[in-house]
Amino acid sequence: ASGLPPEFQAAEDFSSEPLEARLSSKDLNRRCSAYAHLSAAMAAADADTGVFDLLKTHISTCLAETLPKGQDAALNALTVYLQRSPDASSAEALPLVRKLVEHKAIDKPKMQQLVPPVVCLVAELCECPAVVGEIMACLTDLENAKKKTQGFFKKQVAIIIKLVHELLAEFGPHKMSPKLGYLGLVLKYATDSDRGIREACYGALVELSCWMGGVPEAAKAMEEPQKKELVKRLEAMSEEERARSAPKRRYRGEAPPAAADGSAQGGASKLVDQYDPYDMAEGVDVQKKLPKGWCLEKVFSMDKWKEKQEYLQVLSNALDAPRLQPSGFFASLVPSFQRLLKSESNLPIVTEAAKCIGLMAKALRKDFERPARQLLPVALARMNDKSVWKPNILVERVEQMLWSVPFDWFMDEVQGYVGSKSLFVKKEAIGLLLRTLESPAVLSACPDAPQRHLAALAALVVPLIDDSDNGVRHEAAKFLAVLARINADSAEVGPLVLDRVPPHRASTFSEEWRRLEKERPCPLAAARGKA
Repeated sequence: ASGLPPEFQAAEDFSSEPLEARLSSKDLNRRCSAYAHLSAAMAAADADTGVFDLLKTHISTCLAETLPKGQDAALNALTVYLQRSPDASSAEALPLVRKLVEHKAIDKPKMQQLVPPVVCLVAELCECPAVVGEIMACLTDLENAKKKTQGFFKKQVAIIIKLVHELLAEFGPHKMSPKLGYLGLVLKYATDSDRGIREACYGALVELSCWMGGVPEAAKAMEEPQKKELVKRLEAMSEEERARSAPKRRYRGEAPPAAADGSAQGGASKLVDQYDPYDMAEGVDVQKKLPKGWCLEKVFSMDKWKEKQEYLQVLSNALDAPRLQPSGFFASLVPSFQRLLKSESNLPIVTEAAKCIGLMAKALRKDFERPARQLLPVALARMNDKSVWKPNILVERVEQMLWSVPFDWFMDEVQGYVGSKSLFVKKEAIGLLLRTLESPAVLSACPDAPQRHLAALAALVVPLIDDSDNGVRHEAAKFLAVLARINADSAEVGPLVLDRVPPHRASTFSEEWRRLEKERPCPLAAARGKA
């Protein structure tokens, strides 16, 4: 024996000894030679399934290594196994996450370096939601443990947040959606006294900000020192450093992305388009923000309009959050809001009431669907009242309710107003439908609404291009031009839209098309030319 610790002893040739014996040996060098042999054998193009089976039976041996040399060889072999094994399953891979996080050497630099690539390979097999769920469950158990060493626990927290960062960097926010709940964890620990934890948190937040094209809305609620530090780190990065394109990793068996999405700028912008503050925020308990004894019905017993407005502002301020915590409180407000929308004539009060409704719809989404279905018809009924049917009073708030109600139901509700005898109502109803086609709410919940409902939308608006009122005709032509542009590649746009425009209204359609599209020729002229 050389007298040196095992990890510093010169490598010996143990290749003549059976692999099984070397893996079971108490001698570190023998085990390392077995790991190296298995790594090379599994990486070979003609790898025999027997080597994978052998490593599978010794995964616990790999995880039991406590010295850096053994950990390096063992986890490298485990990495090759997860990459190449034809039989590796999510059932056997997912438990590795917890075992690695709870490893007794996870506080050492070598393990912190080796673990993230292994966890990313587990995510390729098990997918990010399952891995994040396992990580979060593990952290909860660690936090709740009665007996824990604080220094070691801090190291575990730091590696958990580093794993979140690594998964986000490798898979991107499509698969590592903030909806998985990790953002709340990162924000929670961003103020921790441990520097390693804080650095891990800033790393994850910077990574998410790069993908999102800016600081996430939820992160803006951080305490001022942490928020300033995050902004400072982002500003210190060059544009190239902040750029994010297609994710580096895909799930096992997933097809590669289309070539058209390959540019860095295009990939990043598409990711930004698909996220909004709701995805990254924790639900706010509104009732905790309201003064004790606050009740909406009290507004009806107040004499002065200013007092009513200020009372409603207390609620709107409490509701002004990216995401609200669902509760029966919101349904209890419906009768009072119906009454305010239906009969209130004071504009500041109607404005404030409508603002509250819009905020609830946007911050509760589908959890507000039933109340929104009750309130939307009442708001639409005031379309003929020019004093309140204005963008800053009712119109924008009605559009916000689309965060909560299905587009087809909304379209059915508006249909009657498109056929109104009032010229003002007809024009406003068409304009409302037009804006909703490309509104964030519809693009989020039903991005293919203009294609899916092409026939119904065309049937609703085409007759109005021949209306007796010039304003209504142009509003209808504008709507149809947008519909034709969105459905430019559809074979149905001809028979459903273009062919049904009366010849004597073709110039009206063409005029609206030219306002929308300076370069592309009007499809109506092409359709008439073919005919």
